[in-house]
Amino acid sequence: MSDSLKTLAEAVKAASEKLDGIIDRICGACGNSCCHQGTMMGSRDLLRLHKGILLEEGREQILREGLKRRAAELRADLAALEQVAAQLPAKYKYKEEQAKLGAHIEAWQEFCDFLESDFEIGGKTFSFLQRFSGIRANALRVVQALPAGRETLIEVAGQTEASFRPTGRRIAPPWCLFHADGCLAGPWKPVKCASFFCTSEPNVLAEIGKAMSFEEFVLGNFRVATEEEALNAVKVELELGREYIAPKIVVGASAELIGQIQESLGSELEFVEVKREDSPFMLSSREAYTLLDNVPENMAYIRVHRSVNGGALYELAVSLDHLRIEGKSLPFYLFADQLSPPTALTHPLWADGVMTQPLGALDLYAIG
Repeated sequence: MSDSLKTLAEAVKAASEKLDGIIDRICGACGNSCCHQGTMMGSRDLLRLHKGILLEEGREQILREGLKRRAAELRADLAALEQVAAQLPAKYKYKEEQAKLGAHIEAWQEFCDFLESDFEIGGKTFSFLQRFSGIRANALRVVQALPAGRETLIEVAGQTEASFRPTGRRIAPPWCLFHADGCLAGPWKPVKCASFFCTSEPNVLAEIGKAMSFEEFVLGNFRVATEEEALNAVKVELELGREYIAPKIVVGASAELIGQIQESLGSELEFVEVKREDSPFMLSSREAYTLLDNVPENMAYIRVHRSVNGGALYELAVSLDHLRIEGKSLPFYLFADQLSPPTALTHPLWADGVMTQPLGALDLYAIG
């Protein structure tokens, strides 16, 4: 490894540790933690998690053990619902509600059983994890339609370990299914979470801005990888299917690695276009969007540049996020020999302190 790549890897590791430390200290400290306001894991986020389980050693075990802990917590809620159901007056007019609640309680029980099982990772089985929000909402809808149903459930919960708690005239949403002593998805967390969406006080982005420079924050969003790991990330996506493909930005790749990735892409897609420029990568978000939106469905697009800086990565990330929202799985790969040295300029999204930052969900690799 060259001295410059070793220096980059060390800088990335230091910045990542600093960033993770701030997040661990701040996230959850507010009274309105996003992690406690419902699950943000969508269907495309599950694809990201599925891929991460295959790429990160130990992530599957962390997920399974965490979901089993969540199952125990959900069973405490289930027991509270069963107590409320048992207290329903045995009158004819409540028989329909009792039947509905019984069906929802049964679905809740089946979901807990699923969390505790050795379920298959990926595909339709994995997507079953998204059902809990509907199961919970349906059960609470029946309970809250009953006379004093909400009050009874809150009273029962207060006497047990159930999580039901009041907020105004409603029962507060549950914390994220994937949150058990921290995010079970780790670096493969939902895109909204990975982009640091935060409206609370203390505010995680405000605290990051106080402790880190723009360039440090950019470095903190990279992950250090060997060339073999970077190549494997591309291969795993191609094996899983087109919907798993995500853009990659790789700094410090050798010509051999670029050639291997090009070969892998060529074996699965009809065309691979490679554009090499002995200049820094610099496109505005509009220019990048227009260029990448016109990449044919059956083509991979590779750009190789001398360098890239944090501002250019921000512009690229904004355009890629728009394309992601539009449902486009884009085989786009940017290779840069190095990250440009820090400058006095920062990207407006960082300087203005907006509530999200666009790099969190990008696959940024520093070869080291």
